[in-house]
Amino acid sequence: MDEIDEKILNELIDNSRISISKISQKTGIPDSTISNRLKKLEENNVIEQYTTLVNPEAIGVRVTAHIIIQTETEKHVNVEEELPKLEKVSEVFSISGEYDILIKVWAHTLEELNDIISQVRTIDGIEELRELIVMERLKEEPLKVDITDKE
Repeated sequence: MDEIDEKILNELIDNSRISISKISQKTGIPDSTISNRLKKLEENNVIEQYTTLVNPEAIGVRVTAHIIIQTETEKHVNVEEELPKLEKVSEVFSISGEYDILIKVWAHTLEELNDIISQVRTIDGIEELRELIVMERLKEEPLKVDITDKE
């Protein structure tokens, strides 16, 4: 990765539908270079997929919650395998500290959130969980690429 890749990736992060020629106009990088770089970035799994960010409120999803979960040690792997299968769970992280797993869930209503929490509780191996309901989204955006942070 170099500064050219960084520029290309950041343009795609801002708009995944941007054309190669528009990236070229904005960055001064020739079309053929962009095309070749994109192919390599895809082959090396730097670019995993092109996607669309949807405004949750525009589709009626008004409740976001983070749930921290403590698992039974011997059933931890089962919990890790089952949580990603739940439709309303968008993110699953293994974490350090008092709790073992952090998940992010989306719901249309608090009642639906309660149903999701009930589904989570039924997973074999969950010992305890705590819900953190998001009151207001202050910042939520994709990570920009900065090659200067690389070690």
